[in-house]
Amino acid sequence: MKKLNKFLIKIFIALLFIILSIVGFFYIFNSIKSKNDNTTNLLTQAQDESDRRNNIEKLNVQIKAIAPQRKMLETHFAKSSDVVTFLDNLQNLGKLAKAPVEIFSVDLDKDNSLLKVQMSAKGSFIAIHNLFYLLQNSQYELDFSAVNLQTTTGSSDSTKNVSNIQQWQANFSLTLLSFNF
Repeated sequence: MKKLNKFLIKIFIALLFIILSIVGFFYIFNSIKSKNDNTTNLLTQAQDESDRRNNIEKLNVQIKAIAPQRKMLETHFAKSSDVVTFLDNLQNLGKLAKAPVEIFSVDLDKDNSLLKVQMSAKGSFIAIHNLFYLLQNSQYELDFSAVNLQTTTGSSDSTKNVSNIQQWQANFSLTLLSFNF
């Protein structure tokens, strides 16, 4: 009987050791699986971050490559700080066409996205035509809301001879479409 009790105790201890080993195995297995999942998530996040940085670097290279074209494109847009430059440009176009420009009003529309300019110019028909052509082909995107062309008669006192010269006056209502406030 003593031998049987010793044998049963040894079997019980062996079974207890096997059960503890199985429980320990599953605990360690689950712990390793959890750590592996966390590692996989971290590797995925690291790869995503690496891809994002590579995309940013590629984008920066592309931005630097198109910098000259970008600067040229930006010249077609007037900012709120460039309004005076735009108005000076209009007056310079008038001088170039030999039809002096007088600006009457400069307004912003309701949502501050369009700049509206009302101006007039006086000169010969060819000068007014040239001014209109220069305005249409300026670097800014202009919309002509209204153009009123009238003929006036002026006098010239060159060499004390008074002669009538046909003059034209054009009133323009322009909208600067490429305006950023």
